[in-house]
Amino acid sequence: MISKTRESRRVDARFTSVRALRRLTKAEALVQLVERPHLAANISAAARLWGVSRSTARTWIAEYAAMAVPPEPPLVAMATPADAVKAALSDLCDAFENISPQHVVDSCDEIEILGFHGDCQMAAAWLAAAVTMAEAALKRDY
Repeated sequence: MISKTRESRRVDARFTSVRALRRLTKAEALVQLVERPHLAANISAAARLWGVSRSTARTWIAEYAAMAVPPEPPLVAMATPADAVKAALSDLCDAFENISPQHVVDSCDEIEILGFHGDCQMAAAWLAAAVTMAEAALKRDY
């Protein structure tokens, strides 16, 4: 038979919990979330580690998640296809400044060179037409 004093010292395993050595501040907890992102998946474990209640841990994790999501860019009007082509042409001209045509051709294998040749022919014809139309517009405006 177990004496009353020994029985009172028994602890039910359901009610034991591991306590943090000290309560962490919110900033310290957020640093740990950055270092160990898996903590966000287990609120109880995070709460025990940080020495706070689960509701506090849940709030801190939610605040961290809100901070981690980059803000959405402001809504702008949809670019027209003409604007997209002008932007792509500007980017292409910027790329031309950094590489010679020979380097591009040398980087193609036998299969790629066929596609590259076709793309160049189409681009050359399109750009020739665009140059002619732009020259006509310049003459008309001035």
